[in-house]
Amino acid sequence: MQERTRRLRRCQLSVPGSSEKMMAKAAGMGVDFVFLDLEDAVAPSEKRPARRKIVDA
Repeated sequence: MQERTRRLRRCQLSVPGSSEKMMAKAAGMGVDFVFLDLEDAVAPSEKRPARRKIVDA
């Protein structure tokens, strides 16, 4: 039987851009990268303030 090449597992975390608490928590996690979401995870009325929170983060 042929031995398979091992690959590192990659980890991505998606966080709503409207939640400062979740962004702060995500910053301390051992993931490869954090995706700050402005689409489905954020209510339409919160999109504008969420953009500022992401810039500040």
